[in-house]
Amino acid sequence: MKRIFELTLKDIEGMDKNTLIETIKNSEGRTVMAETVITVPPLIYGVSNLELAAAFGSDMITLNLFDFQRPFIFGIDDVGVNLSDVARALSMMEEIALKNAKDTEYVKKIKKIVGRFIGVNLEPVPEGVKYVEGRKLTEENLKRAREYGFDYIVITGNPNTGVNETTVIQGIELAKKILGDKLMIVAGKMHGAGSGNIYDDKVLRDFVKAGADCVLIPAPGTVPGIDLDLAKKQIDAIHEEGALAMTAIGTSQEGAQKSVIEYIAIQSKMAGADIQHIGDAGYSGVAFPENIMALSIAIRGVRHTYRRMAYSLNK
Repeated sequence: MKRIFELTLKDIEGMDKNTLIETIKNSEGRTVMAETVITVPPLIYGVSNLELAAAFGSDMITLNLFDFQRPFIFGIDDVGVNLSDVARALSMMEEIALKNAKDTEYVKKIKKIVGRFIGVNLEPVPEGVKYVEGRKLTEENLKRAREYGFDYIVITGNPNTGVNETTVIQGIELAKKILGDKLMIVAGKMHGAGSGNIYDDKVLRDFVKAGADCVLIPAPGTVPGIDLDLAKKQIDAIHEEGALAMTAIGTSQEGAQKSVIEYIAIQSKMAGADIQHIGDAGYSGVAFPENIMALSIAIRGVRHTYRRMAYSLNK
């Protein structure tokens, strides 16, 4: 079995959920996930943040603020849109987004451009919280995630959404019911999200029992009190329940100096993380590209990093 950083586009397009999970396990803690905000113009003109994250060593790319009712990715869908003519641009983007919403091949097309596993955040916001419907974890959006061809979903909460452990568990249960074995379910909290951090490993075990294939926790050094010992204790609990574990940098430290990223990466690997996530808050909806590469090099060296970065999608 190939490791995740050895996969071709053909391998990625043909891989099912269970094989993806086994591939991550076989990669022995050397899987990199980058998160990108797709609702803002990209860091580099003409290149989407997804493509940028892929080019700097990411194996898995998670779309944040993706709207299932109006899917639109800056750097890809805005090609040919003259942003200097604001009124015309807004009209064109709305037209494109509504067309994308009806295209069940939409994410599969994105995957061909990027050449990586593509996932999406879905947020189980509490009842009464005003939030964009297309970004919520709902039965309708889960069905669309399955139809569009996403490889995985991430059940979590953006800042100040009020997402908590109860809504996460409810979201996992609904996702398991709708998705079955079609998509990998990643769930957890990388920061407080307006309702506090999770320190009790019993809660993490409950996430697995509810149906999560992978549980995310804050990486050591990212939220107060999460150090190597606690992260290892939490990851051991997740592994004991039979799930993958992911550490996440979701506190804007993806915009810190390279040495911080390297330190967090090694701490996370020592704690036993199967996947290491780096967030989207560098400058403009993506981590500093150099920090994605730094994380990758820290956990798997230049040999595997440069291969992942340079391997042609046309092979």
